[in-house]
Amino acid sequence: MNRRNTVGTALVVLAIVLFVVPAAFPVQAMLTHDTGGSTDAPPAELRQQGVRIVTYENLSDRGQELYVETLEHDGEYRVAVGEGAPAFVYPTDAERQDAFESGNMSAAGEVVIVRPEDDGNLPRADEYYYPREEGLNETERQQRRERAMRYELMRTSTGQPPLGSTPQLLRLGAVMLAVVSLGVGGYLLSSKG
Repeated sequence: MNRRNTVGTALVVLAIVLFVVPAAFPVQAMLTHDTGGSTDAPPAELRQQGVRIVTYENLSDRGQELYVETLEHDGEYRVAVGEGAPAFVYPTDAERQDAFESGNMSAAGEVVIVRPEDDGNLPRADEYYYPREEGLNETERQQRRERAMRYELMRTSTGQPPLGSTPQLLRLGAVMLAVVSLGVGGYLLSSKG
């Protein structure tokens, strides 16, 4: 066997391994924390909708840490399964859909975190305020604006990381390298050298 055939065979074997490895070791699901949503509803209305309300001080140390990390990472933070906080529910897309249909927002992974009055140690809230109802006077608008800045809506979920994440890029890189290896190896094996 000449050198060309040896290299071609090695590249084809490498391609097969690179195709099998991503299939054998799929990307693991991650827990997502998202504070991009907003609410200006009063607590009674939130409870009526089934949304769980918890004060920042009543969160576990891990819950507080995840909330702060989420704010520091532009409102979205992911951790591996098993590294979440016990105070949060992490539904899959199917579980979230079932919860929405049944009207159980806390099972849908929605929780409102009440920021402390003096939140100087916390990163800036992710909330924004868009008045939902017409005809509010300035006092009512101000109350809703303050409530939106103090009541932080956080959605939690379990799912695959986005396509631009490191695990997804590693899989894509392995498949692309496999395609190139297969092409070059096949060319070397099939051509007369």
